[in-house]
Amino acid sequence: MDKTTLCDNWKQALDGWAIPEEILSQASSSPWKLSPERFGPSDSRAATPTVLKIKELLDGQADPLLKSVMDVGCGAGGVSLLILDHASSITAVDVSQEMLEAFKSRFELVGRQGVALKLVSGSWPKVAGQAGRAGVVVCANVIFNVQNPCEFIAKLNEVAQVGVVIELHERHPHSVANAAWKHFWNLDRPSEPTGEQLEEIIKSLGISPRSSTFLRETYEAVRPVDDELVESIRQRICLDASRDAEIREFLMENPVEQLRSRLIWWTK
Repeated sequence: MDKTTLCDNWKQALDGWAIPEEILSQASSSPWKLSPERFGPSDSRAATPTVLKIKELLDGQADPLLKSVMDVGCGAGGVSLLILDHASSITAVDVSQEMLEAFKSRFELVGRQGVALKLVSGSWPKVAGQAGRAGVVVCANVIFNVQNPCEFIAKLNEVAQVGVVIELHERHPHSVANAAWKHFWNLDRPSEPTGEQLEEIIKSLGISPRSSTFLRETYEAVRPVDDELVESIRQRICLDASRDAEIREFLMENPVEQLRSRLIWWTK
């Protein structure tokens, strides 16, 4: 299929994730809200193929300008704050000012001398001109929020001088709650779009990417049922804390599998 059809299919699949208004109106908090604490650096993230690939691309450059990194959808620094010893500068781009402030605070706490930081607030690719160019452009766990991946990825490719590194889940991150949606609301949730579909979109743009899949977290394939998981599922299916015991019981009987992640990368 051509790129227009592929990207239209992606958008239609994302639109299918909309939550019916009669359910959304009952939510005690937004099911789409992202907490900076969940998007900061961690030991498990440091060992991922994504971080290792970024380091590899940076270490292959002698020119300091090419050792620069642009992190599009940077969150609280879950990826790019792990490669500071390999980079000359970081341009952090995010639509959320809260995320950018969390990124800046963590960057200052680490205190890497000689690494310049530039913060850019706004949505990609609208702020691409303000962000400029970089050696390695990174986009981790953002694409499932992107309605037009053709335009989004083409601009990532355009501003990269060395290469582009993308990470996303194989399936929509909210798909971990699909069984709970069915149980508590009798609502069937979508199965698309997927990481494989994104890779096909990238190929349709005339890019030849490489890819691999991996489990990001250090625990086994089934997620442990702890307070964090219960809270996450509760928020995603628009229930309140009074239902936590029911949610916990359901999760014990219906284990949540850890979603595989897909690393997609290419060089210029």
